[in-house]
Amino acid sequence: MSAQLRSLIGSIRRKPTRAADGSSDESANGTADEEKTSIAHDLRHLGLKNTETVIDAFPTLVSGKPLDDKDLLLEHGVSMLQGMPPNSGLSEKVSDDFISMLWHDLPHPSGTVAGPTSRYRRHDGGNNNPWLPEMGKAGSAYARNVPPMKPKGPNLPDVDSVFEALLKRDGPFRKHPSGLNRLFFSFATVVIHECFQTSRTNAWINDTSSYVDLSTLYGNTEKEQKRVRTYQNGTIWPDSVASERIMMMPPGVIAVLILFSRNHNQIAEGLLSVNEDGKYKPWDTLDDEGRRWQDEDIFQITRNINVGFFATVVLKDYVAAILNTPRANSEWSLNLGKELKQGGNRLERGCGNVVSVEFAVLYHWHAALSAADDKWMEGIIRQTHPELDSLDDVTAEMFEKLVKAYGHELMATPPREWTFGGLKREPDGRFKDSELAEIIKSCVEEPAHAFGAHGTPASLKVVDIMGQLQARNQFNVCTLNEFRKYLNLKEYKDFESWNPDKEVARAAELLYGHIDNLELYPGLMAECTKPAMPGSGVCPGQTTGRGILDDAVSLVRGDRFLSYDFNSNSLTNWGAAKLQEPPAGSYGGMLPTLIFNGLPGEFTGTSPYALIPFYTPEAAKGILKGNKVLQKYDLARPPSDREIISIQTQEGCKRAFEDRDNFRVMYQAAIRNCTDGHDFMIGWDDAKRHEPRSSILHKVFFEEGFEKNVSAFFSINVKKLIQKNSLSFTKGRRTIDIVRDVTNITPILWLAERFALPLKTQEQPHGLLSVHDAFLAYLVLFMYQSFNIIPGNEWKLREGAMQAAAPLRKIFETHLKTQYGIQEVVVDWLAKGSAFEVGPHADRIYHALHDTKLPIGDMVGDCIGMGAPVAGNITQQASLLVDLFLSPGYEQYKDRIVQLANMDEASSERELQGFVFEGMRHAGVVPGLPRVAANDVTIVDGARGPIHIKAGHTILIATSKAAMDPAAFPEPEKLNPHRPFEDYTLLGHGLHFCFGARLVGCSLAATLREVFKLKNLRRAPGKEGRFTVVEHHLAGIRMRQYLDSNSRESPIPTSLTLVYDE
Repeated sequence: MSAQLRSLIGSIRRKPTRAADGSSDESANGTADEEKTSIAHDLRHLGLKNTETVIDAFPTLVSGKPLDDKDLLLEHGVSMLQGMPPNSGLSEKVSDDFISMLWHDLPHPSGTVAGPTSRYRRHDGGNNNPWLPEMGKAGSAYARNVPPMKPKGPNLPDVDSVFEALLKRDGPFRKHPSGLNRLFFSFATVVIHECFQTSRTNAWINDTSSYVDLSTLYGNTEKEQKRVRTYQNGTIWPDSVASERIMMMPPGVIAVLILFSRNHNQIAEGLLSVNEDGKYKPWDTLDDEGRRWQDEDIFQITRNINVGFFATVVLKDYVAAILNTPRANSEWSLNLGKELKQGGNRLERGCGNVVSVEFAVLYHWHAALSAADDKWMEGIIRQTHPELDSLDDVTAEMFEKLVKAYGHELMATPPREWTFGGLKREPDGRFKDSELAEIIKSCVEEPAHAFGAHGTPASLKVVDIMGQLQARNQFNVCTLNEFRKYLNLKEYKDFESWNPDKEVARAAELLYGHIDNLELYPGLMAECTKPAMPGSGVCPGQTTGRGILDDAVSLVRGDRFLSYDFNSNSLTNWGAAKLQEPPAGSYGGMLPTLIFNGLPGEFTGTSPYALIPFYTPEAAKGILKGNKVLQKYDLARPPSDREIISIQTQEGCKRAFEDRDNFRVMYQAAIRNCTDGHDFMIGWDDAKRHEPRSSILHKVFFEEGFEKNVSAFFSINVKKLIQKNSLSFTKGRRTIDIVRDVTNITPILWLAERFALPLKTQEQPHGLLSVHDAFLAYLVLFMYQSFNIIPGNEWKLREGAMQAAAPLRKIFETHLKTQYGIQEVVVDWLAKGSAFEVGPHADRIYHALHDTKLPIGDMVGDCIGMGAPVAGNITQQASLLVDLFLSPGYEQYKDRIVQLANMDEASSERELQGFVFEGMRHAGVVPGLPRVAANDVTIVDGARGPIHIKAGHTILIATSKAAMDPAAFPEPEKLNPHRPFEDYTLLGHGLHFCFGARLVGCSLAATLREVFKLKNLRRAPGKEGRFTVVEHHLAGIRMRQYLDSNSRESPIPTSLTLVYDE
């Protein structure tokens, strides 16, 4: 039917209007009155092109998945709409959905605001939601989530009777069914007091904020915050805590919080060292206003990062234990602050939070109190009330007197001098590491009590009584069933469904008559508990279990700083990277990082006391055995007071190197893990074993003219890599990343030539290992075998080294099995020209190894032992030397090195190698070499005098410190390339003098020669031309870490861009 005919028929069928003048409704209203076509009609008449657009768009739009805008789906959709008639029903529907999609692309309003001050947490928690700045701040009223709709009768049971019948602990101590310990509930106490501190003068008011913002550490008010701040470069007083309420808690609670106190100052020092935006200046150069700004900025950003650590511990240690995640052999966790979309719509986050009276009731976890904390609490009560006969006689007035007495005692002392648990502060204001560690270890060993009816000890009876009265008379909270209904849980029909224990159920029935009358407080505390299983670890009452998770989501997801602003803007890139690196072996937990960093030397790196600290040793053993990883952990209680001791003078270092009876090498266990149980000679202190193998291997690895060959190899390849990887600009300017593209590559190429490593390169795409893979493999082998003395690194190094060693062992074993006899001819013919070809140097080494008649496993171990130090030492040392000689104050040495680089090798080599060793003295690779004390011993450390060392202590022979000893190196701050090489101890001394020392001088001199031949060599402007360094301290010795391209800390430099002219 034609359009004209349809229009004619429509006009005939149209009913006449009722207007006197016969005008149409359209004329009277002044609007067009077009009837919309149906969507079905429009779909049938789309045409081929538009049909294809709809078919392509429908699955993507329904799923909510991101659009690939290069498919031009949106543009095709708009084109389709443009071609539809104005009265199209499909056009209206699609247009409306298009508007909705664009609206939901952005939050309304935005979750955060720009500007530097928006990065700061306010002391009272306010301004978390910038549009409702007062939401959840300290000093606000509690919220109410559940209206108490059920009228309560006048004859509610006496709270003493409720306690006696349902809550009072009786019978033998019931260990927590999942094996959670006193430390778990010590941390839980901190978490609870983060968000619940009812005012002592107004029960409706919460004195703390409704956020997990470490207000227990930093305070809830500006006055409290002043207690902890030094107002110098963002630091706080050593081992300080702002909250007097926390200082009234059992020792384990305070010890846990002190870990975060220590973490604050470590972060602040790191921020200042990294100086990410270059805005921080030396303190002494700042005026008063500059100091105020710098202190405030460092303090606030440090707090953000520290709160990030706290929130991560909450989610990945605390909630993981609540859900029994380690028992499931999993690292799974909830990322509560992430952006979530459902059907293309964003799930709300960062909108703020206000804690409620219902949850103020829920978190009375008195039933879980350990026997030790019960005893501590009783001691506190009897100290204030020595006349007391029975704990049952403690009244609310007596308890308030106790709190006031304790509080007045604290307030009479400057907060930085507060102490606890019988500990005393050292002269620097810190508590002794060993004493804090003993508290934490004891908390790990002490089981918590099970949740459930009859769990609250007598020492907390008065607190329970007060809690019941508060919930009933002041908060007037809902009943248990009302709370369950609100949480979308099935309501209980009778008392036995609430608790199947007939005595408990009957007692509750006699007290309350009907299950709907059961009050929230006793209903939660005496409810039947969840079973211990994967997914259920804390085993609380059924309702409490759901409430905990609901609350965790609200606390974290509602916090702007833990959702929208949990990124490099408020954390810095370095801080954000720190929060993404949980220690290995911890099932994803972050608390071990704080234990290892806060208490160095007090825990071993494979101890479940540190790695899964919320479980008792017995429970941890069961978990690890069930997960089939028991053999990877050291189950013994870690000894205390085992901090690393350094020997710092040249005289002392030589004495320690020479005294192999008292100071023994500690490499062999790591070497065996990497060599399938075989030894390498550096692990032997016995000269009768060491010297013969050393003599054999010297003949194997060092051919005639070794130094000359090494020098030629490094010169050729450094020059080639510079030419290949330089970027050209106008006016003859060129840039090169000297570390990433040259000095970290050349030693690996040398190892590949020496051992016929099948590298995967552009020229040889079918090799097994990329240069980067080989570099990382050798680096982790070097770190694990030679410098595995930092507990927090041990697990990662061990697993990484064992993984890296496996393919290398196969390569070496294959070469050793095929480089002799008739198979050698066949294999060499097949491998000719490929990545697997065995060159002349490798051929000589493998034949020489065969001639030793050593077991093949020993030969493989020797290959690994020889190669590992090359990646760890030569790569890093080359980078450090280049950086050093381009540093301010070293200009005269750089000028001389440039001269030497352009002279013939014969006349310049000795002096250039002299600069290598002098440069190593100022910028060495490692702070020293480790040993372990076999006996109690006293050693004279030069001018430092005698040092007393107990057996079992790790010793750092601090060659980096000794290298600046004026007794051994007159005018140590000056470089003198003519010092005798035998004066240096940087490469060891005596029996364990570095096996590969002959490689060091010639390879590094050749590298410096080629680098400093470059015309007008200089640093690139800005940060790319400098290392970004974080300094740590180990036994009084400075250790440097270098930020990589992801702002993660690396033990070696990864990038340094230089500029030169053609």
